[in-house]
Amino acid sequence: MKLVQKGFTLIELMIVVAIIGILAAIAIPAYQDYITRGQVSEAVTLAGGLKTPLAEYGADKAGWPSKLVGPNATPGVGEINSTLVGKYSTVNDTVTGQYPAGVITAKMTNGKAAAAGKETLTYTTDDGGSTWACGNTLVGTAQGAGTTIEVKYLPNACKP
Repeated sequence: MKLVQKGFTLIELMIVVAIIGILAAIAIPAYQDYITRGQVSEAVTLAGGLKTPLAEYGADKAGWPSKLVGPNATPGVGEINSTLVGKYSTVNDTVTGQYPAGVITAKMTNGKAAAAGKETLTYTTDDGGSTWACGNTLVGTAQGAGTTIEVKYLPNACKP
């Protein structure tokens, strides 16, 4: 009587392990890039949230506010409230440039090494806030030239 062997052979198991290793070698770097893009999107959201209030302030006062203060602070003369600090990024508390041109700058402060602490994102306008250029996009004559985040980490709206 012949015994029927059940189960996988050693070579079959080795092939499965090799396939899993190859997939992991491809997936882990892609996942790291995805995480970094998610963290950069926080900076885009924080800075992007300032576009409308700044455009309204500029249209009303023909200038930029002297300072952006946190949401729990009471704004003084020439100041407006805004959310300036997130988990992975911080927005500068001033708008640089002479009205109607202006730049909002966000800096990555935490998170993945590819973006943390050394990378900035800018929103730029040259028409008092009617249009804003995010990252390296071009709107009118404004360009987010101060953006140092690698293009692969920027959201599609901010890519050239």
